[in-house]
Amino acid sequence: MAKKIQLKNGLKVLLVESHKSPVVSIQMWVRTGSADEGKKEEGISHFIEHLVFKGTDKYKVGEIASIVEGSGGELNAYTSFDQTVFYVTISKQFSDVGLDVISQMMGFPTFDKAEIDNEREVVIEEIKRGEDSPQRQISQMLFSSAYLKHPYSVPVIGYAKNIKTVSAKKIQDYFHSRYAPRNMFLVVAGDFKANEMKEKVKKYFEIFKDYKVKKVKRTKEPIQTKTRIKVKETVFQEALSYLAFKGPNVKHKDVTGLDVLTLIFGQGDSSRLVKALRIESPTVNSTGAFAYTPQDEGLVAVSSSLAPENIKEYFDKLKIEILKMIKEAPTNEELQKAISNIASEQVYSLESVDGLARKAGSLEFYLGDPDYYKKYLKELYALKPEDIQKLALKYFDPKKMTLVLMTKENVVSAKKIMQEFATSLAKEIKKLKAATNKRKTKVKKFNPHKLKFTFNLSGGSAKTEEILLKNGVKLFYREQKETPTCSLKMAFLGGIRIEPDNKAGLTELFSRVWPTGSKKFSEYEINEKVDALAAGISTFSGRNTVGMSVSGLAHTQEELLEIAGDLLIYPTWENEIIEREKQIQKNQILSQLDNPAQVCMKQYMAEIFRDHPYAKELLGSKESLEGIGPDDFKNYHKEILKSENLVITAVGDFDKKKLVEKLNQIVSMIPVGKRIAQKFNVKSLNKEVLSYTELKKEQSHIVVGYRGLPLGDKDRYALDVIQSILSGQGGRLFIELRDKNSLAYSVSPIRMEGIETGYFGGYIGCSPEKVDKSIEMLKTEFKKLTEIYVADEELLRAQRYLAGRNDIELQKKSSICNGILFDVVYGMEADEIFKASEKYFKVTKEDVKKVSQRIFNSPAVISIVGAQAPKI
Repeated sequence: MAKKIQLKNGLKVLLVESHKSPVVSIQMWVRTGSADEGKKEEGISHFIEHLVFKGTDKYKVGEIASIVEGSGGELNAYTSFDQTVFYVTISKQFSDVGLDVISQMMGFPTFDKAEIDNEREVVIEEIKRGEDSPQRQISQMLFSSAYLKHPYSVPVIGYAKNIKTVSAKKIQDYFHSRYAPRNMFLVVAGDFKANEMKEKVKKYFEIFKDYKVKKVKRTKEPIQTKTRIKVKETVFQEALSYLAFKGPNVKHKDVTGLDVLTLIFGQGDSSRLVKALRIESPTVNSTGAFAYTPQDEGLVAVSSSLAPENIKEYFDKLKIEILKMIKEAPTNEELQKAISNIASEQVYSLESVDGLARKAGSLEFYLGDPDYYKKYLKELYALKPEDIQKLALKYFDPKKMTLVLMTKENVVSAKKIMQEFATSLAKEIKKLKAATNKRKTKVKKFNPHKLKFTFNLSGGSAKTEEILLKNGVKLFYREQKETPTCSLKMAFLGGIRIEPDNKAGLTELFSRVWPTGSKKFSEYEINEKVDALAAGISTFSGRNTVGMSVSGLAHTQEELLEIAGDLLIYPTWENEIIEREKQIQKNQILSQLDNPAQVCMKQYMAEIFRDHPYAKELLGSKESLEGIGPDDFKNYHKEILKSENLVITAVGDFDKKKLVEKLNQIVSMIPVGKRIAQKFNVKSLNKEVLSYTELKKEQSHIVVGYRGLPLGDKDRYALDVIQSILSGQGGRLFIELRDKNSLAYSVSPIRMEGIETGYFGGYIGCSPEKVDKSIEMLKTEFKKLTEIYVADEELLRAQRYLAGRNDIELQKKSSICNGILFDVVYGMEADEIFKASEKYFKVTKEDVKKVSQRIFNSPAVISIVGAQAPKI
């Protein structure tokens, strides 16, 4: 329950107490977004989002990030059509720091002219990055086609010409006209006492001047009366499409029903679209449906990615599913599944204070009630199958439909296919007489407000137990009952290290096929059961391991373990499914060219690891995938499925006795056997290596890296500190390369530890003409660490940042589960993640310099992908 107060200057405040973790989230929600901008102002809200970090009355450039990160916190912001949000997540002992910086950013930004000019370049780099992004491009194409007059047609980020010319005075005036106390509200969620927090909020925010808010009237969108179709030829390998019907705004009575409709239609592996377009045959690489219900008129949409040659097949099948949604009311099972998933989301959102604050903020912003979810649940449980069918008929209106497609080939024929689709769909819907199938419905109510929550800072037992299961399998169990959720993970050593050389991509394909069928359960049954439980069973694979993850609410434990256990021991490896997943993986190999940063990283891995298995491409190649069949999966499974090669972790609100009993049943079927423990030689790097691939993109992508550390190395905590010194908005790379030199929007350290060796370095995406300077500056920052001792203050900032990030991550059971799992798999202690903070604070400046020399005094590997070769 949120407590509402209002300050004398008109600022509303929501206080949401949660004593689950010693963390606080502070969020300022501004009731202005890009849709409130006028002509020639497009992009100013997003630009202001950047600029308030660049100096205030109290803090200079970089100091805001430094003080937050130096207190172990995280800070960021985002701009949307309707709002701008600024937030800090921080340990409760530093809540004053979070309140102070949000107060300074939102009440006292300086908008220094020199800093504005520097940041112009950064935002223009962000715009260029968006031009290279297929997802960003198709999204902008959708909104500019679905909205002709309304400002939702304009990209949130705006236009480069406006960013280049907007004056400091214009920015200041705009800020004071919209970012005023009466046009904002503050959300504070987490571990505090409301009365004490109220006084702190008054101290930091009642000093805001009560500026007059400029009223904005958004241009109204005319009623759409006919289908709009737009096709664009692109260089991207993958075709991307949106189909969207006009939908209601967030306050409309149909919103709850549309949430259910779109979940049944296209969310989850058991949804109608995913079954028809992805599972029954690989017509698409991915697809999904959603209801976008913002402040003004929204959309009911379907998004899909597919191979260009599948465009006709896609629209043929999509038409069938749209008509079926109108003709056939959902089954009781479909309705129950949708309602359970939506209701369960309330519980999952309580795992972190960020989620709690975000939910309260969103409900307050759009509906004026942070506790509106209780009303929403009543509406949800009142729905019947025929209500969903009526909504499909009401909103699936071809006259209000927009179709957009990006494809690299056959643009003319693609447009013709879409026109035929639209015409045929309109005719079919017109002659439809929706035979509403009324049936008796009794929805099982799942009320998150009646679940048992124990907000206990000790985290349940507050210790990790090692339990020896049958056949020598080890379970690491940690009881945490503060929310009624569970996370269980199982990992086997293996990964690409055990792939035959001529079977590249086998590990990745193995993990995709593994959860699709077992002795007891078909793929259809698994998807239906897991989605109905509002839970998840997924598999993972990587360079060293493969495994399975299980997550759900406490009461679903037994059913989930029954399915997961059968999948673990008795997967079926059906050839039809193997071929389907092969095709999807081949499509993804091709679409890697649409992501130049990924191409750059792939090139880097091949050079830094040379003949080591880590140099292999995880997806493999089209040729290597052709040679993989059912016997390869059986052999791979047989090789990893050994008792001593398996580690299991379980964190959450489990029934411990039942958990151990069920796991013992499962592992008793696993053959006794040893850990996979083969070692590989690592060739030494004797000189600097530079690799360049030409890709005609707006930005170039660069990695400058060095050989790093093996897993479990004694210097790993010092390297964590080095990474922290370089990363974050208060880190050296951000300050030197982005803040001071405006080289890029994205710059960060990169890192991986492996069994024999790893890598460490930096990544940056920048304009082609900035490549040489970017490489030089990355090297300079690395070299400084080898020559000059880091200052005590900077070392403390890095240590606190790491400790704070660790505390924030430990809010989530899945993060704890992962941390314990992989520490144990790689031979470290099960409680390593809980001891990390004290180890960070033991790292000295001498350690930082010594480990920097160990890493950065070796030859560099430089990978570049972009429009022009470097001059170096």
